[in-house]
Amino acid sequence: MRKLKRILLPVIFLPAFFACSDNDVDPIDRVDVPEGYVLLWHDEFDGNTIDPQKWTFETGDGTEFGLPVGWGNNELQIYTNNEENARIEQDGDVSALVITALKHGENDFTSAKLTTNGLFSMRFGRVDVRAKLPQGQGIWPAIWTLGDNRSIVDWPGCGEIDIMEMLGHDPKKVYATVHYVDGENRKGENQGYYETSGTSFSDEYHVFSLEWTPEKMSFMVDGTKYHEVSIEDDMKEFLRSHYLILNVAVGGYWPGYPDETTVFPQSMYVDYVRVFEKEGFTPPEPPVLDIDEETLGPPIDSSIVYHAIKDGFDDLGYLEVISFGGGGEPFIGTSENAIDGELSLEFDFPGGSWGGGYFLMEQPRNLSNYTHLIFALHKPDELADAEIKLESTSNDAAIFLIDYESTELENGFVEYAIPLSDFQGLDLVQLRIPFAIWNPVNADGEFVPFTVLIDNVHFASP
Repeated sequence: MRKLKRILLPVIFLPAFFACSDNDVDPIDRVDVPEGYVLLWHDEFDGNTIDPQKWTFETGDGTEFGLPVGWGNNELQIYTNNEENARIEQDGDVSALVITALKHGENDFTSAKLTTNGLFSMRFGRVDVRAKLPQGQGIWPAIWTLGDNRSIVDWPGCGEIDIMEMLGHDPKKVYATVHYVDGENRKGENQGYYETSGTSFSDEYHVFSLEWTPEKMSFMVDGTKYHEVSIEDDMKEFLRSHYLILNVAVGGYWPGYPDETTVFPQSMYVDYVRVFEKEGFTPPEPPVLDIDEETLGPPIDSSIVYHAIKDGFDDLGYLEVISFGGGGEPFIGTSENAIDGELSLEFDFPGGSWGGGYFLMEQPRNLSNYTHLIFALHKPDELADAEIKLESTSNDAAIFLIDYESTELENGFVEYAIPLSDFQGLDLVQLRIPFAIWNPVNADGEFVPFTVLIDNVHFASP
């Protein structure tokens, strides 16, 4: 991450008046419109309830959206559409959308995630969001966008624009980030940050802004530009339309997890969301989507996952292998170095960030009649630890390799036999992910490049 100079960007506002029809849920008498723009879409949150014509809720733990439990980031919260997690509320003289993260018990958290998916999207223009943020260790508020083609091409090939993210343990710093697939089919990322020397972003409202053209994206806090990203040839994700997202997450690989210092509830207050388009601007045609070009890594033949499964072990049914992460997701292929069959599965971790790969069953299966997960790894000596995770339709659990001894096999492989009871609380009746390896690190806990071979994965009752 590089620290960028803050550039003061003068903004001139012109009053614009809009007639309100009888159907308007939140009539507004006056909106400050930046010079050269016209108002395209907005929500002032002046009504008594959240407008269902403008916002939809994403609920659950992420699995209904094709993600691992924890929304792909190992988050702890369950998103709901309950009023206790999302509502309109008066905050002093501000009528605001309030998104609240609650703790109900040990590792039992709820929050809310609102999106405009299917209701409104934008392609270029300006977004202004006036908000007051939550704080605390493990609290992760965000104002962001995803490409409308999210259901067609996997993240980050759909493109993601993080207008504002804050890590709750550092409430004086906010981040702006874009995520995409670069020209080498690797995860592209560009991030900047803004740090205030005054009060924290949890003490008062601030305006978080994105100015987006076909050439660049500029990020601002209260009119001050602090980060700019040029849209290069391999960033077609940002030439297509995106929808808006507001949420407060709890935990995750990046913010860390709540501890004894974290106070609940924690709320993000949103005074308004306003989207403007350039006056008289005619956008270029969006580029044609090439899924292979905008998918991480070379296209994966799903059948190669079976090279990691013990020959003759058929209890997992149809499988596919998936790579996922924040820049540290592995490239997946095969190796002729194997102990079971002719090939093993190769995970080539690039290092630098978190990531992993997992096996996904087409249908959840009952594996409660087994007592152990058994697998063979070929790994470098420098690899000190990694997380092995299993997931059901309702929860997940993990162990760490550093806590287990292995048995030496041939060809440089070692074998692990992990009691399934060590995956505490895991529902083995509805198992969905029977094997995953995440975040290999060296002895200093650093994400560095590793190549790991996986073979002979099976369940047994030795």
